Amino acid sequence: MAYGRLDVFWPDGSFMTFPLVENNISVGRSTGNTIVLDTSTISRYHLSITHDGEQVYLTDLESVNGTFVDGVRLNSNQRRPLYGGEEIQIGHLRLIYHHIEEQATQPVEAVEDVTQRIELQLPAFRLDVIGPDIPIAPGAHTTAELSISNTSDEQHSYVVSVSGMPPEWVRVDRPRLTIDPGETSQVLINFRPLRRSDSKPGDYPVTVTVAHADDVNAKLEAQFKVRVLAFAGFGMALDAKRIHSGERFRLHLHNQGSAVLPLTIGGRDRDDKLRFNVLVPQVSLAPGQRLTVQGEIKPKNPALFGKPRRYLFDLVARSNDAARFLVAVRGQFIEKPALPAWTPFALVAGLGLLLVAVVMIGLLLASRPLPEPRILRFELSSTLVARGDTVNLSWAALDASTLSLSVNGTPVLEGAGAQTVGVPLKTDNLIGEVSLALVGTNGERQAVATQTLRVYEPLGEGLFTASPDELVRYVVQSLDISWDIPGAVKTRLAGLEAFSNAPVEAGYGQQATLFVSGIPSQPFTLTLWAEDEVGNMREQTLNIQVVNPECAPIQEAVTLYAGPDTRYQVVGTVPAGASVIVNAQDSSGRWLRVQLPGSLSGWGDRAAFVCAPIFNPDNLYKEVNVPPLPSPTATPTRTPAPTPTRAPTTTPVG
Repeated sequence: MAYGRLDVFWPDGSFMTFPLVENNISVGRSTGNTIVLDTSTISRYHLSITHDGEQVYLTDLESVNGTFVDGVRLNSNQRRPLYGGEEIQIGHLRLIYHHIEEQATQPVEAVEDVTQRIELQLPAFRLDVIGPDIPIAPGAHTTAELSISNTSDEQHSYVVSVSGMPPEWVRVDRPRLTIDPGETSQVLINFRPLRRSDSKPGDYPVTVTVAHADDVNAKLEAQFKVRVLAFAGFGMALDAKRIHSGERFRLHLHNQGSAVLPLTIGGRDRDDKLRFNVLVPQVSLAPGQRLTVQGEIKPKNPALFGKPRRYLFDLVARSNDAARFLVAVRGQFIEKPALPAWTPFALVAGLGLLLVAVVMIGLLLASRPLPEPRILRFELSSTLVARGDTVNLSWAALDASTLSLSVNGTPVLEGAGAQTVGVPLKTDNLIGEVSLALVGTNGERQAVATQTLRVYEPLGEGLFTASPDELVRYVVQSLDISWDIPGAVKTRLAGLEAFSNAPVEAGYGQQATLFVSGIPSQPFTLTLWAEDEVGNMREQTLNIQVVNPECAPIQEAVTLYAGPDTRYQVVGTVPAGASVIVNAQDSSGRWLRVQLPGSLSGWGDRAAFVCAPIFNPDNLYKEVNVPPLPSPTATPTRTPAPTPTRAPTTTPVG
C-alpha cells in the first residue's frame, strides 16, 4: 500500500505522478534510481525518500545543485521529515509530496467535490481557470490550474499574480511566461496555508490576475474561493513533577491548533487512593492561547503519622470537540503525615504538656488579627469572545472569607464563600471592552483583582439586496445595491465588472448603498464578503438575471436595411405581429438594430415598432460605428453642340 505520492512538474507545464510504495526510494537522472528523471539539471543520484513505518524522510545525496524544501536548502546526508504538502525544488523541476493516510484519526464531515471553472476572454488572449475542488487544512495543499491562450497574431508575454490570501501561502510555478501566437500554456498555483495557530479557518476570496507584460490594463481577473479548514494541536506540561502535601499543582495548557479547543481537566491514580480537586475543570482555549490550571491533590485516607508516602498519578485533558482526544501527563504526589513516626511513643508521656500547649496556641490565635486576604489568581478562559458566548472565570484566593464579582461596576456575584473558585459569565448583554473586578473580603480587609474582556459583535446574516433583480440586455440601466451586515468591520463586493466599468472601492464598512449604471450582456452574480473584527468571514451571493429587449411592428411588416438609412441595401423584413430582439439604436435614436439569424443584423425605422414595456428604447446602447452610406450612381453630363456663327454678307451698291 502506498504511503505517499510524488508529483513532478516540468518547466513546459507537463507533470508526472509517482506512487511511493517502497520504503527506500532514490531519485535522480541515472537509470539505477527508483524514480528516473531525465534532465541534466539534477545529479545522477540526487535525493532519497525513506519510510520507517511511521515517518517519511527526505535526504539530499550530496547533489551538485542542492535540494530545496519550501525554499530552504537542505544539508547533505541530513534527514528532513515530510508531512505532506511540501514543495521540493531540484534543478528546474518542482516536486510536491502528498501524504496518504491509511485510516482517519478522527471523524470528519464529507466534503462536496465541486470544481470551480471560470472562462474569460479579451480580444488578444483567453483565460481558463480550474479552481481548487477540495478544502485544505494548514500544512496540506491544493492547486488551481490556469490555461492561458494567445489568440493574437503576435508573440506576447504575460504576468500572473494572486491576491486574497497571505502571500507566503501561495506559490505560482510560472509567474511570467511568453506564449507564441495561437498557442496555450499551463500555469499551476499551489495553495499551502502554514500550519500555525494564526492560520484562520474560513473561505478566502482569491483573485487571479493575468495581464499583458507590456500593458497592465489589458488583463483578466478570475475570482474563486479557497476554503481553509481548522487543524488541531495541543500541548500540556506540569510545572513540577513532584507535588507535596499542601502544595497546588500547576498544569500548563497550550492550544497549538487554529480552532477553539474546549477541554475537561481531571486526575486519576492507579489504586484510586487520591482525590483530585481541579479549580477550573472545564476551559476553552482560543487558537494559540496558553493557560495555567491549578488544583489540589489529597489522599482519600490521610495518614496521621509515619513515613512519607509516594503515589503516581496522571493529570488528564480530554477534548470536548469531535476529536474527543485524551492526553495525560504523569506526576508524583508525596504525602507527608502530620506527625513523625515516633509520635505514638511520646504521646502518652507528653500528653499533659501537649494539652497545655494546645490551650496556649488557642489563646494566641484568638488574640491574633484577621490575616490580609489575597487573590492569588484571576483568569479568563478567553479574553476575546463573540457576544452571546460564555466565558469561564476562575480564581484562587487565600484568607478570603467571602468573594464578590462585578462586571463594569455592576455586581453579578456577592457574598460567595471561599470554596467558590469560578463562575461562567454570559456575554449576551455585553459589547466592547468589559471590566471585571473580583473582591476578596476578610473582616474589614479587602483584596481586589481585575481583568479586561473584549466582546465583539459576531457576523449576522444581515441584508444584501439588488434592485431590480432582473435587467434588460443591451439597455443602459441603473442597479441599486445595498447591504447591512451586523458585526462586519469590512465588506467587499465582487462581480459588478460584468455589468459596469464604474470603479468599486476595495472595501466598505458594515453597510453601504451603491447606484451603478451599466449595460448587461449576460446574467451575472454579485458576491459580498463580510469580515468581523477578529477575521471571521462570511459570503453571500445574488444572481442577477438578464432578459432580451423585444419589439414588434406596429401594423405592417417593417423593412430592414444594412444601415440606419433607407439608402442602404435591404437585408430583410420583420413580418407583422412577429417579435424580434433589438440590440442597439443609432446616434440619432430614429433607427433600431434588429438581430437576424446567425450573426447578421438589420436596421428598421423606430417609429414602425412598438417595444415591450420592460425597457425604454431611448436607453438602448448607441451604435456609432455604422457602415458608410453607399455612393450614388454617377449620371453622364451632356455637353450641348456649339451654335455655328454666320459670316456677314455684303450687298454691292449699284
